[in-house]
Amino acid sequence: MTSFESTNSNSVEANGISLEIVNPNSMLFSTRVYPLPKNELGATTNMEFTVRIINNTLNPIRLNPYQTFIPELLTADGQPLQKQIATVQPVSNTQTNENCSSIQHPHETRKFTQWEVKPELPTTTSLTAKLSWHDNLLQLKIPTVPHFLLNSNNIWCFNLIESASYQFRFILNTNHETTSIVESKRNEVKTAQPIGSEVVATPWINLRLVQPVATDSSAIEIDGLQFKVEMPETVLTIPPRLPSAQTPVKLGIRVTNNTSAVLRFEQIGSLGFNLIDSDGKEIQFTEAQWRRWIDKGLEFYIVQPGESEILVLDATLSWHCSQLQLVIPNKAGGFYYFRGLKQGRYQIQAIYHTSEHRANYLNEKGVENVWSGWIAMPFVKFCIV
Repeated sequence: MTSFESTNSNSVEANGISLEIVNPNSMLFSTRVYPLPKNELGATTNMEFTVRIINNTLNPIRLNPYQTFIPELLTADGQPLQKQIATVQPVSNTQTNENCSSIQHPHETRKFTQWEVKPELPTTTSLTAKLSWHDNLLQLKIPTVPHFLLNSNNIWCFNLIESASYQFRFILNTNHETTSIVESKRNEVKTAQPIGSEVVATPWINLRLVQPVATDSSAIEIDGLQFKVEMPETVLTIPPRLPSAQTPVKLGIRVTNNTSAVLRFEQIGSLGFNLIDSDGKEIQFTEAQWRRWIDKGLEFYIVQPGESEILVLDATLSWHCSQLQLVIPNKAGGFYYFRGLKQGRYQIQAIYHTSEHRANYLNEKGVENVWSGWIAMPFVKFCIV
C-alpha cells in the first residue's frame, strides 16, 4: 500500500509534553483506508482517533475544554485544507444536519472547568470523526472536544476531495481563548498558540479515501485487492427466549486477488467490526478473552491471482441476561458481543488489518507474501425482525 513518506516517530515531545495518536498507530499501519460513504442522507463513514497525552513537566497543564484538540489536514501535495467550526443541528428524530455553512449558535453555552493533565500520568481520550455528504460536498466533521468532557454540539469541518490521500494530525490547544463560529466563517481557523516556543502536535498519520467499486457498492478495491462484507441474508429473525436458542447469521469477508501474486491473509487477530443502529448511533461491543494463537486449523487464507476466498464467520443472534445480542467469532477462540439490540435496521462494517511489523516477522520465519494493511469496508444494511 502506498503512503506519504515520513520520518516522524509515533510520538512527538515539545516543551516536556508528549502527544500521539495511538489508534490508528502509524508505527503498525502506515495508512488507513476508508470507503467513501454513499451520497445520501444519513450515510456516514466513522473514523476513530485515540489520543494520548503525557505531561513530563513538574506542573499540571490546563487544556482548552471547548476546543481541546485542533485538527490539521494536508492534501497529497502538502497543501493545508481550510477548516471551519460548525454546529450540529437536529433536523428529525433520526438524523442530524452537520452543514459547515449552516450555523446558528456562535458559542457552546454550557460551562466546564479546566481540563488538567497531571505530571507523568498518561491521559488517553477518543474522538469520532464522521465522513459524509452535504449538498454534493464531501465533508469531514470532528468534535471540538472529547465527549467525556462535554456533550458539545460544535464540530471542526473540512471540505474534502473524493478518492484522495491525506495527512492528518491533532494540535494540543492550551490557549484558553476559543474560536467562535462567526470568526470561523469569516476567516480560516488559525493554529492555537503553542506552549512556550513549540507547537505540541501528534505526528502525521496517513488517510486514504477510496470510492466503492462501481459495480458493487458493498466492495472496496485497493492496489488490486477487493474486500467486501458478505451477508446473503439481511433479514434476521429474533430467536425465542429459550436456553441455547439462536438464529444463525451468515457472515463473511470476501477477498478477491486481482494482482499477479499469490497472497496470504492472516485469520487470527485481523478483524474488527462496527455496528450502528437506525439513528446512526454506534453499538459498543465487548470482547471475550481470546488467544493470539490457536493450535489447529489454518492460520492463513491463501488467495491465488484472479481468485477469491471467503473468511467465513458463523455469527449468531441470541439472548444474554434478557438482552438480544449479535455474537461474531474473532477467529482466535473468542467473540465480539454486540448487546442491547432490538427490532429495527442496522448497518455493519468489517475492518481487516495486519500490521507491517507482523508481516515482516512472518517473512523472517519463512512465511512469504503476507498482505499487510488496514482497510475498512463499506457498511452493509440488515434488519432484525
